[in-house]
Amino acid sequence: MPTLTRTEAEVRSSHLRAFRLPAVGAVDRVALVPEQAVLLAGDQVTVAVRVPAGRTLEIVEPGGTVAYAMRGLQARWDVTVEVEEAGRLVWRGEPFVVAAGADVRRTLTVDLAAAAALVLRETLVLGRSGEDPGWLRCRTDVTRDQAPVLVEELDSASGLGPHRVLDQVLHVGSVSVADEHTMVLESGDSLHRWLGAETHASPLRMPHSSARPE
Repeated sequence: MPTLTRTEAEVRSSHLRAFRLPAVGAVDRVALVPEQAVLLAGDQVTVAVRVPAGRTLEIVEPGGTVAYAMRGLQARWDVTVEVEEAGRLVWRGEPFVVAAGADVRRTLTVDLAAAAALVLRETLVLGRSGEDPGWLRCRTDVTRDQAPVLVEELDSASGLGPHRVLDQVLHVGSVSVADEHTMVLESGDSLHRWLGAETHASPLRMPHSSARPE
């Protein structure tokens, strides 16, 4: 993988390839595409993102991810993000489906500088249509200027109740419109969260590509 300077955004992964897309205005764009079938038993997927000071990066995923049956084994999906001062990251995550028989540990660690901003969508789906859910355990740690913004653990065995879809958009250091799906965090940032049965029914939306995170 090429060596990048500190003024360039970095997106690195063990199992996904980062393709640079045409910029939209002042927004740099990268697509994350699997290089092989994921997520399978024993996979340990890592994704590392760094947004340099003053830059805006948008990450898009052309397709979702399915964690397949693992026959008693496990897989991991670990993401680390660093956004430097006045940097901005918009990540348009696609559904992460945990099929029957899958056992996944998923972590997200985000370190934001004091004046950095983040808009991040995550859609977790328990089971493909008509099948039982797999097992998913998630840990999320988001900090800004070393202070906690969102610290959360989710165990799919008990965390979603009767629902099979959790769709959410996290706004940190950016303005969003509050509605009945909005939780205002202690930091003043917003987490928009929806629980339901089908991904297409979610009312949550992301900012347009040409816009700065709002």
